[in-house]
Amino acid sequence: MPTPFTHLETAQHLLVDDAVPADVRAALAAERGAFLLGNIAADARTGGGINREDTHFYQYDRPLVDHPWRVMLNQHPSMKPPRSAAHRAFIAGYTAHLSIDEWWSLQMLGPHFALREWAPRPTRFFYLHILLILMDERDRNRLESWQYPALLMAQPESWTPFLSDTILRDWRDFVGEQIRPGGESQTLAVFGGRINKTPADLRAILDSAATLEAELWPHISPALLEEIETGMYHHARAQMLRYWMED
Repeated sequence: MPTPFTHLETAQHLLVDDAVPADVRAALAAERGAFLLGNIAADARTGGGINREDTHFYQYDRPLVDHPWRVMLNQHPSMKPPRSAAHRAFIAGYTAHLSIDEWWSLQMLGPHFALREWAPRPTRFFYLHILLILMDERDRNRLESWQYPALLMAQPESWTPFLSDTILRDWRDFVGEQIRPGGESQTLAVFGGRINKTPADLRAILDSAATLEAELWPHISPALLEEIETGMYHHARAQMLRYWMED
């Protein structure tokens, strides 16, 4: 799934998107720390020992019966209505995150990595990680300087019954440390641990245009990636606005 930096770049875009009504943008901007945290909170399970289904509200091997954000709110009615403006912005961000992952799973992961046999399965899923890292590095470079202090301003107050305030603060600080001025990304270390590669191994492939041209782009073209990312963003925006209007 897309990394926190990609989710933060999405949040940054949503805050200035003219397709988002001005009053919604203003409300999110007023609580932008909470909104940023909502956009990355679902992945906090990596530091909290929590199952992915408990934070993303779907499983890869089962059909989606509804949008994951609706499943979340149906399973946890204590989250509605939100108790504060910050809580509402947080849930809006969480909705955007779940919608990004939903689209990626249905439009990219499933049809192009799980079901298309363009290479042995381990190779396909290795290059899935390479693709996500390429997006991650691109999007981290796009993050504006205000994001670091804004993210650290987020102060969760029992915003979810499934992620404690401590877990959310720890995740906020872990991601924040990577986007502060002079901070260092931990993506290669985190992803390398998942696929048994060192950061140096991954760096060598990421920096090899010839390897990417031979092993990745013939199967997952830049044009396909752009198409899916465009749809992914539009879906996230639409679902976030549905949440906001129904709240």
